[in-house]
This record gives sequence, C-alpha cells and structure tokens, in this order.
Amino acid sequence: MGEKYITLDEVCQMLSISKATGRNWLRLGKIESQRAMTDGKVYFTEDYVIELQRSLKTGKRNALRSRRNKGYVSGKGFYDRYVSEDCESTDVVKKLAGMLAEQNICVTETAMRALLSDCALKLLVDIPETNEILIEYIDGRLDVGVWSILLDDIIQDKKEIETWISEHDDMLDISYKFQKGEDVLGLLYMSVRDIGVRKAAGSYFTPTEIVRNMIMDISQDLGGGLKGKKVLDPCCGTGNFLIQFSEDVDICNIHAFDTDMLSVQLARFNLALTRLAGRENVKAEGDIRTICENVECRDFLAKSEDRISNTVNYDVIIGNPPWGYKFDSAAQKALRENYKTAAGRGAESYDIFVERALGLLGDDGMLAFVLPEAVLDVRNHSAARQIIADTTNVRRVRFLDNVFHGVQCPAVAMHLKKSADPGHSIGARISRAGEEFVIGTDRPLDIDGFLLRLNDDEYRLLDKLDKVTDCIFLRGQADFALGIVTGDNDRYLSEECADGMEGVVTGADVYRYRYGEPERFIASDISLYQQAAPERIYRAPEKLIYRFINRQLVFAYDDRRHLTLNSCNVVIPRVAGLDMKYIMAVLNSRVAQYIYEKRYNAVKVLRSHIESLPIPETDENTQRDIISKVDELILAGTSMHGTDQIEQYRVYDEIDDIVRNLYSVTDEEYEFIKQTLSGSKYML
Repeated sequence: MGEKYITLDEVCQMLSISKATGRNWLRLGKIESQRAMTDGKVYFTEDYVIELQRSLKTGKRNALRSRRNKGYVSGKGFYDRYVSEDCESTDVVKKLAGMLAEQNICVTETAMRALLSDCALKLLVDIPETNEILIEYIDGRLDVGVWSILLDDIIQDKKEIETWISEHDDMLDISYKFQKGEDVLGLLYMSVRDIGVRKAAGSYFTPTEIVRNMIMDISQDLGGGLKGKKVLDPCCGTGNFLIQFSEDVDICNIHAFDTDMLSVQLARFNLALTRLAGRENVKAEGDIRTICENVECRDFLAKSEDRISNTVNYDVIIGNPPWGYKFDSAAQKALRENYKTAAGRGAESYDIFVERALGLLGDDGMLAFVLPEAVLDVRNHSAARQIIADTTNVRRVRFLDNVFHGVQCPAVAMHLKKSADPGHSIGARISRAGEEFVIGTDRPLDIDGFLLRLNDDEYRLLDKLDKVTDCIFLRGQADFALGIVTGDNDRYLSEECADGMEGVVTGADVYRYRYGEPERFIASDISLYQQAAPERIYRAPEKLIYRFINRQLVFAYDDRRHLTLNSCNVVIPRVAGLDMKYIMAVLNSRVAQYIYEKRYNAVKVLRSHIESLPIPETDENTQRDIISKVDELILAGTSMHGTDQIEQYRVYDEIDDIVRNLYSVTDEEYEFIKQTLSGSKYML
C-alpha cells in the first residue's frame, strides 16, 4: 500500500463514535471505504479521514452531526455560571473568547499558555491595563520573586510565548482583577479550550456556588469543620475546590491530583494566590514548594502509582470526578483488573472514582462528589451502589438538576460517611427543587436503586405499593421492541404518502389509550433502515405503543398494525388471564405513574421500568368493566364528531378509581398521589 490506510475501528476512535455507529454509517453510505479486502475488512486512507474530521468540525457534514453523535462536538463555549455573580473579570474573559472566535485564531497549547500566564501575572501584580507585562516578565524587566516558580511552569517555553505574543499582542490588552475565591484562570481556560477535548476527558467544571455549598455542607457534617483534616481533590481541574477551603485548612493538609498538566499548574497558582498573595518571598517560598508537592499531575485511578497507596487515609475526599471519560483499551484492561466497577462493558469513570476514593478514606472519613443523578438508580451503576451500601452511610444529597453549561444531565452532590455500620440513610439531609428535609425513617441502600429523592410520606406510600400482593410483572411475560431507527430521517421520512409508503406513529402522536392519525410517512420495507424490530412485532393483531422520551407513562392501544418510529416503542403483554386493554389501563393509571415517577424520576421510559411495575391480578368481571370504559375512552378520543374532553376526563377517572382500589390505595392516599404527581394530569 503506497498510501497509509486506517481500519474502521481506528476511524471510529478518531471520530469519537462507537463501532456500531461506524458500521451503520458505512452501510448507509455516510462514509465510504477506499479499499476492501477479500476477508470483508475495509480500509480508509489517512487523507480521507483527516478531511472527514475537518468537515465534521466545520459543519459541512451535517448528516453526521446528529444528536446521537454526542462524542464529536467541537468549538468554544463561555461558562459564566462557573464563577459567582460577583466576579468582576467575567466580562473581560467573555470579551477575549469573543475576540478569538471573531479572528478565527487557532488556540494551540502555546496560545493557551500565553493567555493564561498573562492572566496569572495580572492577577498577581495589580497594575493598570497593559499588554506588555508578560513580555516584561519574560525578558527580565519584571521580577516577581518566588512566584516565578509557578509562573514559569505555566509559561513553559518563553521563546514560543514571545513569538505568539508578537503576532497577537492585542489579545493581551486586557486587565483582570483578583478576588479571593474566584477562579478566573479556570474560567479563561475552559472558555478557550476546545469543547471536544473537554468532553473526551469528561471535564465538566463545577460552578463556584456548588463548590461553596459542598464545602459548607461537609464542614457542618463533620461538626468541628475541616480544621486539622487531610483533604484530597482527586480530579482538581484548575483548583476551584482548593481555593474555597477556609484558612483553617493548613496548606500542608491540602492534596490534589489531575491528569491534565496545565490544569495542575493553574491549580497550584490559584491556591498559592489565594493563600500567599502579599506575603514576603522568604515566607511564601516554603508554602509554594509544599503546594507543588501536594498538587500533582497524577492518575488517581492508577494503583501502580501508589504513593497514593491504600495505606494513605484521607479524612475528606471532595470533588467532581470525570463523567464519560474515554479510556483506551490498555487502560480499560488495567481498570478491570483493579476495580469491581470496571468489570462490565463500558465502565463509567465516575463509578471507578467512587470506588477508589472510598478505598482511600480513613474510618469515619467523608466523601463528597458531584455525580450524575443516574448513579442513584440506573442499572449500569449497580456495582457502585453496592460498594457505597457496603462501606458508607448517606449523610446528604443535593439534587442539582442540569447544573453544567450545555449538558443535559441532572446531577447530585452526594455526601457519604465511611462507617463500620454501613448501609443506612436515616438522618440524611436532602435538598431538591427548593425543598429540604431530613430522612426520618431508615431506608435500605438497595443495589437496585437509592430512593433518596423522596420525603418520608412519599417513601412510605411507595413502600406500601411495592408490598401489594397478588400482582404480576411483565418481565418474561411480554414482547418488547424499539421503534424504527431510520439512520437518516431527512432521507426516509416524508410528509406525503407516496407509493410504497405508509403512516408511521411517532411519540408525539401517542396519548393515553389512543393515538392520532400519523402525519409522517415511511417506506413499508423495514430492511431499508438502520435498526428495526422483527416485522411481526409491528404487525401484531394488537399491541401497546408508548412514548419513549417522556416523564409520564403514556400507553395507547393499536390494532391497526402500524409501524412506529424510535420515539414510540412497543410492548405486547402475554399474561394468562389478563387482557391487554386491562394491562394498558393499569399502566396509564395514576398509581403506576406514582411508582414510576418516585422510583425512577426518568425522562426515558425504559423496558426495565415497565417490567418492574406491579400489575394487580383481578377477576374477569372487573376486567370487563374496565375494558368497556377503555373502549368508550378510545372511541371518544377518535370520534369523527370531535372529542368531549370533559367526558374523557370523567371516564378516565372512573377507570383510575377502579385501578387504585385494586392496589388498596385509600382515599387519603389517592388524594396524596394526585397532589404530588407532576406533569399533565390526563395526557388524553
């Protein structure tokens, strides 16, 4: 081969996509191989892949920049929520980020180091606005004493920095103001660093307000505060947690790690600036050297580096571990050998951080991490929950919602106390949506899910519903199927029904008990599409279809053999003695919604959620009564003469009242359910 060729697996790695996505793109013609071998393997030229990366970055290949290709995101972003509202440097950082974008300046590592060292110097030396100060320092006209230890680390290559400044000196014509507790360096770093790099590293920098609350909370949980405690931030970024610690925490007791050297260098400068600014050189030098020793560029998860050994017992470990970090194959192998949470496919970085941190805490030590809310109940994180339940008690949880700029992933700040008597949540302080309460009755930390977002009244009712007898579950008694994934909706979906096409039901078409006439059309040959269930599922004589992306359970009955799109999934119950329409009525009930909402608080209705819902067994007469009302409701909703919503609500409430009695829900409990449920009451 004259040219350099790359395998499909290597292409997938370079584009930050899964192998399955790469194979689908190849099959659908979204990417094209340049060489095919007799064994079926395909190869791509290096030039082709580089051009592919470039076109993805510039947006020329919009077909590949779908919402599912979340790993491949590029560009800059400004994160004003990172610092507090009192930060006086926010606007100047925003201005600089805007100038870089307007002039289309490529922010190389040299450029970042030039901008960041200029910022650091101006935070240290309070002088009027100038673009000369960094050059004055580099050529020796400005002496900053022992601070040169930290500044030179950020600068690295003075000649390269000088060259960059000579070409972009207007970028340094900016002033910054030092304010204690404001991570201006971090704000600048994340605002000029490429988003794609941050995402691949799982870097989501924690807003200052969240950091301060976590430190305040953990100080209260410890009773006597953090004085004398050995603390560690194992993923410190630019040091926002470190600069929020009170003066009670001695510098010698502050430890931090990160794998990004530039972040570590900025964290060292930040901590020194916060604690040592204004001190005489001779007094500051010792502490600066301590900071350089304690704030290290080190992989927290690499047990081979065991100066972070299991003999080191920290009193407090606090921080925001990386989410969705992309480990290479060698790292994955090493992690599987050392961590229970890495045993499965697709090990999640923050789970492994939790396991590692708990192993390094001393007796009664405290762990406080910002984590995705999914850690509380999603099946993939059961190994992490098991370790938490086996070693700690929950002391506090703050539900933070979508706290990270541009990231649709609800988060929690979770505080755990290592204990010889683990597995308890009684006394834990919970903050959610403006409400605060203390868990008054102990709840088991169940591997299937930690029910920590519920107050005691909500939990008691959910616990009662979990214990209702004479119920069946759909696990093993139903066929489930995803709706069709076309692979290219622009190509395959139409608003007009051409020859060979038929209506396809989407999630937006589905209401409780019924669905509207499809407004999108699709070719009937399902072999054309990227992903589809066996055709017999869609063409079943009767089936239930439901909204997949939704906080509410919304099931409809279909006996017209419609195809469904991937926003509308399918379940076909096969339970002896229970009619499909009866099961639909249960799944559409307020009681089922209560169980689903309180147990999972999810935005996607998963198969595992549906399989876990208890469905009361009942006699044929009760089923017939419910089914007749279901038919009445379906007819009212699909009538050619229009719909009478008041009548629909009345029939729905009649069905719902029968169902709640099958769960032995009292009048008082039923009112409580209706008051606490969120979202639309009916979805009819």
